Amino acid sequence: MNKYPDFWSVLIGKGNPGFFCGFVVIALICAMVMLLIHANSRDIDSSRTPVKFSTKFLLADNLLRILVNFLLVPIAIRLVYEYVPPTAMLFLSVGIGFGSDGLCMLAQRIGLLTTNKLANNVLKKIEEKADKDQA
Repeated sequence: MNKYPDFWSVLIGKGNPGFFCGFVVIALICAMVMLLIHANSRDIDSSRTPVKFSTKFLLADNLLRILVNFLLVPIAIRLVYEYVPPTAMLFLSVGIGFGSDGLCMLAQRIGLLTTNKLANNVLKKIEEKADKDQA
């Protein structure tokens, strides 16, 4: 951190790097909780969803959503964490995590963050494997 102080100052701000990383991790955990809640409320009757829960399908169907969260969360935390007291920042990072994933879900619904082709390929493989296991 001492070798490139200007770079680190721009990247994580003038605040404590430990606080920054901690707030980012808290926000990412909250975003992943939203992903799991969304996965738990899936429509099993849909032809686009495997009957048996599949982590592979979950990751394939939400790949862009996960990537966007990993990019958006640190940027949002960086924008505010220097100016907010640590206690309030803790609650704000929870809100950032839930909010960024909410934005990603909205973007998926309107067709911006879809990985349908990848998810359909994974679904096809899961169904083929299930058919072989039943036979």
